Amino acid sequence: MILVHTLAGIVALIAGAVNLLRTKGTPRHRWIGRVYAGAMYLLIATSFFIYELFGSFGAFHVLAIVSGVTLTLGLYFPLRRRRYPGWLEHHYFWMGFAYVGLVMATGSHFFAYLPEWPWLLRALLFWGLPYLIGVFLLYRQRRRVLARFAPDTL
Repeated sequence: MILVHTLAGIVALIAGAVNLLRTKGTPRHRWIGRVYAGAMYLLIATSFFIYELFGSFGAFHVLAIVSGVTLTLGLYFPLRRRRYPGWLEHHYFWMGFAYVGLVMATGSHFFAYLPEWPWLLRALLFWGLPYLIGVFLLYRQRRRVLARFAPDTL
């Protein structure tokens, strides 16, 4: 199960990065977005079969639920675009935060490689830093990214 979980995570990281960097609203964006969403849902589902860290349901399982909600909200708004004028910005932020969460979750896997570092320092490095950079970039790039959205899809 860990192999499937890891492969789904790698696919989601790559597909998400590609979609964040490319023009939005194109057929390619939607296709890669489906790959990203599928990999994310597989990643989330497989996380509930992994108990090595806590021995039972733990904090990462709760975060997997949060990730599933974030991803689902990101996918919900494009489906409601005709009824919800602010759908594009909501889609952008929910999907962006879903990706930031994925990067933070990936950072969790590096905790074991620096056992001599204090826990707080590792948390700041692998969770805090990706979160701050992600939030900064999402807000800073918002207008530019949304302006590059393919106009024929609005």
